[in-house]
Amino acid sequence: MKVLITGGAGYLGGALTDILLKTSHKIRVYDALMYEDDYLKKVPFVLGDIRNKKHLKEHLKWADAVVWLAALVGDGACALNPDISTEINQESVKWLAENFNGRIIFTSTCSVYGVHDGVLTEDSPTSPLSVYAKTKLTSEGFLRPKNAIIFRLGTLFGIGDRYSRVRLDLVVNTLTAKAMTDHKLKIFGDSQFRPLLHVRDTAQAIADNLETKHTGVFNLHRENIKILNLARKVVKNVPGTRINFVDMKADDMRNYRVNSLKAKKTFGFNPKLRVEDGIGEIKQLFEERRIKNINNPRYTNEGYLTIFNSHKPVGESGKPKIIDGGLSIDDRGQVTFVNDFSFKDVKRFYMVSNHAAGFVRAWHAHKKEAKYVFVADGAALVGLVPINNWKKPSKGVMVERYVLSSGAPKLLYIPPGYANGFMSLTSDTQLIFYSTSTLEESLNDDFRYDSRYWDIWQIEER
Repeated sequence: MKVLITGGAGYLGGALTDILLKTSHKIRVYDALMYEDDYLKKVPFVLGDIRNKKHLKEHLKWADAVVWLAALVGDGACALNPDISTEINQESVKWLAENFNGRIIFTSTCSVYGVHDGVLTEDSPTSPLSVYAKTKLTSEGFLRPKNAIIFRLGTLFGIGDRYSRVRLDLVVNTLTAKAMTDHKLKIFGDSQFRPLLHVRDTAQAIADNLETKHTGVFNLHRENIKILNLARKVVKNVPGTRINFVDMKADDMRNYRVNSLKAKKTFGFNPKLRVEDGIGEIKQLFEERRIKNINNPRYTNEGYLTIFNSHKPVGESGKPKIIDGGLSIDDRGQVTFVNDFSFKDVKRFYMVSNHAAGFVRAWHAHKKEAKYVFVADGAALVGLVPINNWKKPSKGVMVERYVLSSGAPKLLYIPPGYANGFMSLTSDTQLIFYSTSTLEESLNDDFRYDSRYWDIWQIEER
């Protein structure tokens, strides 16, 4: 079977690809690398965003089955921008249901239950409290008429594989990391339950159902546990850790226990890994000093997206665009303006002047940083190239050319993922670049290519 795994470079996708590599299935990973800079696993890989429907459709034509892991995951991550979360988590699934007729495995969440007493089955009432849970529940509805199996997952924990990043924003992993670094745990309230499941047991359930006929919704968890009792398990495995109990409401009000009997009876779901196993995996990372800084935002979905905005669309349409401005001249003088530009995401600006007409500065690219360029004086030819391979980009790709002039004021938006270069058309050319990254962020996201790599310049540089 040919299996397309969207989001396959992530936490759960890493565990799944390891399992499928040991089978006869042909797999292909389709991932936007929202939290990563590269993908090193020896698996056929496509760099792609599920919002790019034309691109994705070509790979769906290849597939017999799709495992749909691509999503913004977590209440905090989805709350950053509900519209984008809905586009990624919900509207993309609606499109999938309308455009793919093969086998679909979809990962939902037990968060759709919200706050409930008692042990919940798949037929229990749902009450999603967050954008994340609401988009997942709505997406389930799109897939119910399809050849789709939907897994409502408990909170995952543990290590997925050796290539995927470690997530420290999942309750078991978070508490273990805190115990190993601070030797104290702060617990808000003591009555909230969570269903827990190891990430590799989740991956095994997905692999086991690629070729089954089972459809519909299934809860998946190993055990339901109170947060306070989970903290006690961590303390038992990390001696010397103290629990600081705070008698107040937690920010996260979810409280639910689930029953996974349907999955056990239907396809023999039998998770092997205990909470203690996951605690041990995270503990070992710290014992071997394999995590340099627990506070690095790359370990949390919300923290990373807050800083790098890698979930945001590339510009308004995913393409470079011109923002028109103008000139106003009267007896008092001249006003140059661009009224449809917001400084909301701009973190710095810099000015560039060349010493002669015909001088070229090129090529400079970023994966995450976006820029706006404005010609304050003179005129410049600006070239933009989408990068398809960061180490060795294609030289045959079409270069977009823009002529900017102070006589016709406008801004050019340069999205992340593009290389840019420019040539002065006049000796007095002066450009202003507005960047969405700090200098430090930009230096860590910097790619340069020879000025003649894409040779669009019509005047000999000197």
